[in-house]
Amino acid sequence: MSAAGVSSETEGVAAKVSPPWWRRAIPYAGTIAIFALIFWRIPLGKVADALRDIPLGEFVAIFLPYSLFFFVIDSYCLTWVVRHFNAPMSWGDILPIRASMYLLAMINTNLGQGGVAYYLHRKAKIGFFSALSSILFIALLEVYQLFLFSTLGVLFFSPSDPALARIVGILRIVYVAAWLALFGIMGFFALARRNRLLREWVEKGRAGPLLATFLQARPLDYLVVLAIKAPTFLGSVVAQYFALGLYGISVPFLKLMLFLPLVFLAAALPIAVAHLGTSQAAWLLFFSGNAASARILAYSLAAHFTFMFCNGLIGLCFLPRATRELTAAEEA
Repeated sequence: MSAAGVSSETEGVAAKVSPPWWRRAIPYAGTIAIFALIFWRIPLGKVADALRDIPLGEFVAIFLPYSLFFFVIDSYCLTWVVRHFNAPMSWGDILPIRASMYLLAMINTNLGQGGVAYYLHRKAKIGFFSALSSILFIALLEVYQLFLFSTLGVLFFSPSDPALARIVGILRIVYVAAWLALFGIMGFFALARRNRLLREWVEKGRAGPLLATFLQARPLDYLVVLAIKAPTFLGSVVAQYFALGLYGISVPFLKLMLFLPLVFLAAALPIAVAHLGTSQAAWLLFFSGNAASARILAYSLAAHFTFMFCNGLIGLCFLPRATRELTAAEEA
């Protein structure tokens, strides 16, 4: 992306959010530490042997259609939020940037989100922080989409393993707190819309621009975004269920719906690179009872890289168009 014509707002953003070197090193150190612990317990040779059994062609045949399905819904959700809160952009305008930012998100999710906000800022003349506020609104509801389906699993799944039963019991408490937190957020901003002093305090605070979308969003908007995003998780459960079956691992569908959101939440933790390490640890924690640990680890790595490869392939297809459009916006 060309640096020509970057506004003073985005220059200020870069100056403010550039972290020190030691903070940038944390994800790399975290990833190395997690894998060191994993391979200390699971012999690397067994994992290598298990990886040789991965049916890569069949995995791509499963995850590529799912990646396309995910991309269509993901880009439509972003279009709806941007049109509702920021600017009248079309789905066709959103497609290239949403796809190309998958390439950045492979390295760091926050980098991909910032890239989308920058593109919206340059192309549609949306304030950078206003665009980032909408991205954060979607990110919050992506987390609660996982909570939603996992909550259903917690209610209906009865594990026979005592360790899993204890985990489910803890999750029930955690989920009650998480849903109360979401209702608290919605209630706070609903009150701010009605109370002039509270609204001014939010808008004039340091985080005011980042809270713009939350201040505008009504309860129905939260429900709409959750409804748009929900099929992506259901699709992921179906894709993982069939991919596990192809690899000879049998996991009950309900168990997958209960614990797969926790795998995704672990992958999103900002202590690892490219969602690696934490995701594999979560797979081992929740699914090691369904197959040998080396086989579960091999599957998690293969499925992870196959999905990333498919997303990257979609991103590469749209990258030239996204680059042309951003260059044209900067020249204008």
